[in-house]
Amino acid sequence: MTEKIPWRTRIREAGGLYLWFNSTLIRLAGPPHVSPNLPRNKDADLCAHCGLRRDAHREDPDGSLHCATSEAPA
Repeated sequence: MTEKIPWRTRIREAGGLYLWFNSTLIRLAGPPHVSPNLPRNKDADLCAHCGLRRDAHREDPDGSLHCATSEAPA
């Protein structure tokens, strides 16, 4: 029969109480779910037309974006 490792030793080997509890919780409940409602940086999203970031575009007052590659040089 295998010898049971004491609880205190298992916690020390895991890196402390927090890491032991966190790894045990993830093992039992699974990984955390990411909410689609979290705030995000929409300026870092890519443009569907040219693939550049949104903050590299010119935005009109009505909210429409104009790609930097399609604009004529001034």
